[in-house]
Amino acid sequence: MSKNTMDDMDRIFTWEQMRLIAVSIFSPILGYLTPTKGFVYALVIMFAFNIWAGMRADGVAIVRCKNFSFRKFKNSLCELFLYLFIVEVIFGIMLNCGDEEAAIIVVKSLTYVFMYVYLQNAFRNLILAYPSNVALRVIYHVIRFEFMRALPSHIQPIIERIEREHGADKEQTAEKKEET
Repeated sequence: MSKNTMDDMDRIFTWEQMRLIAVSIFSPILGYLTPTKGFVYALVIMFAFNIWAGMRADGVAIVRCKNFSFRKFKNSLCELFLYLFIVEVIFGIMLNCGDEEAAIIVVKSLTYVFMYVYLQNAFRNLILAYPSNVALRVIYHVIRFEFMRALPSHIQPIIERIEREHGADKEQTAEKKEET
């Protein structure tokens, strides 16, 4: 065989070994996580929604990675892994104590709390991304159980303030277009 063929074989062999090692590591982990996989999926979905809303609030342009903060993304990912770790540790401890049914209830409760935090943060970011969208503000206040702020009597001043601010912005934009 030629030298190039041997190098290709070494690369393939190394890649195959790495793949087998990864499968050997992750298979038992996934087997252990199976009872809580629905909770893990739910947290990952809420994490993704929160990240998307945060990117909208920061004005991130995915095409050019404009305004993307790797530090914020890394911190969010660490937070997700912390949540997942907490859920799995508590589930594992309770399962080893023989309380499988109670463990699922506790893990469900924790997952709902973590998802609530993600949902609340996502809607706060969406309000920053879309300041003139009143529906997002109402949903945000309902999520936070601030029902009084979601009532029309509290929403009307917000609507008026937004209309004044955006009306002034539109007038300034129109004036700049006329000047050029």
